[in-house]
Amino acid sequence: MIHCQTKIKNRKMSEQKPILVFLPGLGEDHRFFKNQTAAFPNSYAADWIDPLPNETLEQYAIRYATEIRTVIRSELDRCPSAPVIVCGHSLGGMVAPYVARELNASACILLATIRSPDQFPMRFYPTWILMQHRPTRQALLVVIRLFARLLLFFPWLWQWFVRPKIVRAFVEMPLFRLSELFRMMFDWTYRRRSAEGIGTIVFDKPTLQIHGTCDLILPIRRTHPDIRLEGCGHLFPLTHSEKINEMLKDFILQIGKSIPATHCPSD
Repeated sequence: MIHCQTKIKNRKMSEQKPILVFLPGLGEDHRFFKNQTAAFPNSYAADWIDPLPNETLEQYAIRYATEIRTVIRSELDRCPSAPVIVCGHSLGGMVAPYVARELNASACILLATIRSPDQFPMRFYPTWILMQHRPTRQALLVVIRLFARLLLFFPWLWQWFVRPKIVRAFVEMPLFRLSELFRMMFDWTYRRRSAEGIGTIVFDKPTLQIHGTCDLILPIRRTHPDIRLEGCGHLFPLTHSEKINEMLKDFILQIGKSIPATHCPSD
């Protein structure tokens, strides 16, 4: 399922506006980008689709891109020259370059994520070993989700660390989808690191990477971001949305200047 939001002003002729596609992180959904879709016209926030058994992250991204293309097709038909910019958070950022390549996007934005498997923390390796088999993986996730549901009854225990919409998205996501997303992420990071090498370039167009200095999930010391956000954690698109939106606007403006201006008929 793909959730989308679009704002288009009715005019006889309008300058092309970027189509901004947001990809959520693991356990998140379109609600995570509510502040971004409200700030940007012609923006789309995607929900995860169900993975196929034994599907790789790259294979999944190709199908994911096909679903997204279906959603934005009407706008692309109206203005084929409109630039597409894919923005992903966390796991969505790992998928974003593949999706951007499939959509022939003009640029990519990576938020609190990594560019290659060797940047993923090794401390999660035992978890990957433990979650190799689906029954074990799903049983572990059931326990974690029960704990998350318990947190919803005691918001004062966690409101300073985790936002309600994140917890609700995690507990409401179908167990199979969540389980397979975990598997694909760990396989991409650990299996690909040892079997296929690292640093493969999958998207060679302008890419902006933003990372918080206090990210405890994907530590900044393992990455080389373009922008370091002092004092920000893993959920900065939600906790510091105004600052992030300004950075996205600046980057989108730069991308727009590098693309020949055209005009598109309005609806």
